[in-house]
Amino acid sequence: MPHLQPVALDFPHGLHVGARGLNLEEAGVDIPSDTLFSALVDTWSRTGGDADLWTRPFRGGEPPFLLTSAFPFAGNVRFYPAPVNLRLLIPPDRPEETVDKPLKRVRYLSEGLLHRALSGQGLPEFLPELDEQPGKPAKDQHAVRLQEDALCLLQEEADQLPDGLRLNAQGGKRSLRLLKRQNVWHSERTPRVTVDRINSASNIFHAGRTRFASGCGLWFGVQWRDPDTPVGDKSGLSYRNALEQGLAFLGEEGIGGERNAGYGAFAPAWGEEFHLRDPRPGGVAWLLSRYLPSPAEIPQCLNDPRAAYKLIRVGGWARALQGADQRRKQVQLLTAGSMIAWPSSSPAGVIADLRPQYAQSAGDFPHPVWRSGLAVAVGLQDCQEGR
Repeated sequence: MPHLQPVALDFPHGLHVGARGLNLEEAGVDIPSDTLFSALVDTWSRTGGDADLWTRPFRGGEPPFLLTSAFPFAGNVRFYPAPVNLRLLIPPDRPEETVDKPLKRVRYLSEGLLHRALSGQGLPEFLPELDEQPGKPAKDQHAVRLQEDALCLLQEEADQLPDGLRLNAQGGKRSLRLLKRQNVWHSERTPRVTVDRINSASNIFHAGRTRFASGCGLWFGVQWRDPDTPVGDKSGLSYRNALEQGLAFLGEEGIGGERNAGYGAFAPAWGEEFHLRDPRPGGVAWLLSRYLPSPAEIPQCLNDPRAAYKLIRVGGWARALQGADQRRKQVQLLTAGSMIAWPSSSPAGVIADLRPQYAQSAGDFPHPVWRSGLAVAVGLQDCQEGR
């Protein structure tokens, strides 16, 4: 079974992660695994480390650790990406009216729902409204929803939500039906001002920001493979130490866009390791990270009739240690929540160098720009795989 050590991230000033290419006014919610990895490599370089040595075992097929993407949490409830085709986890005899419409807004499933899916149990019904009456408990087969259906959890997990979501103004428990209206995060557009360097003219623009409710934030998992491996330079640090120090530094500086306004600063909190079901070669795997398959992995992973995946084109800017920032090359990755046939290679996926290249070598970018497509996934039981 994969061992994941969770790291919770609290963002007191909000977060800006680009959601729609160059549109600054939009902000996403989660932080992709490749963004986390690249931020750690960049942090290592800017604190005096050698990025080539740091990334060498990852490029050589022996990564000391793997990262999931960062997903929402609320109190003690961790959420995971819903499958691209959530119907794969719904019993085939379930009436369509209890499946199709309620599933359209579901983006994340709680850890309790994840365990039910991995063990082959049918998921509870995602009905538009809970069948809840005063004095009578809601039916056990109904899921509880937050954030206008974006987050789903088991009824017993509702007691693990932070008080701001779980309790009403009088201090009593909020109705399970009314939890739908409670927001773990909210998106806003904040005004910003730039000043022209030549004529000192001001220009107003808006930047998107995601803010989290009290007791809520993002979390990601670290799958340790060989944490005591030395980094390979003169730092004397193991990869466990390097990751802890890198996250502490990154938390002070911030991750994502608009960091000069305080966005993206966080305080990391390390939790206890836990276990999830390991995918087996040839079985259906549920991605918890982005994934860049190698050419040899593509036929087995994506041509399988059980595969259901979504591709995203990743571009953006590369920050140079010396000189101006430049547009990096683009790459297509499978998103978290994709279902694939798990390859026999281990680890799955590759790391790509996205440094910009030009016809004349004089303009080449001065160093590699690494983007990780190494996958972290959990496996479904045979009864689910056979559907």
